[in-house]
Amino acid sequence: MSTAVVKEIMKKSPFTVQCQTPLNEIVKTLVKTQQSQLPVVNQSNKLIGMVSQVDCHKALLVSGYHCDQPVKVNNIMAESYPVLNPQDRLSEAAIKTQEETADIFAVVEEDRLVGIVKRVDLLTLLNENLSLCSPA
Repeated sequence: MSTAVVKEIMKKSPFTVQCQTPLNEIVKTLVKTQQSQLPVVNQSNKLIGMVSQVDCHKALLVSGYHCDQPVKVNNIMAESYPVLNPQDRLSEAAIKTQEETADIFAVVEEDRLVGIVKRVDLLTLLNENLSLCSPA
């Protein structure tokens, strides 16, 4: 695991949502992809945020109660989020993400989204690495 890099396990061409995507479309995409979060990108595929099931849940409750104006991704996305570089070692990525609560990490190169890494992929690698160290 010491020489493996994020690029080797990242999912290329992940599902994303664009700026101004309506809440109902975000929810449909989250349900369809079975992901807990989606990267938000602009027309140039620059990562500008992350939107989660929790963000949508809160927005649906509030907008449904108040019958507000239609909610768009820009209103609810997180603008602060952990990012990985495709050349980061997997061991570094595992350490970098251990304190995060996210299940999906954006992989960014030159401000452009190039992929995602799921926490479960990092867990799998860490577990495989542990099994090499000692018998089960």
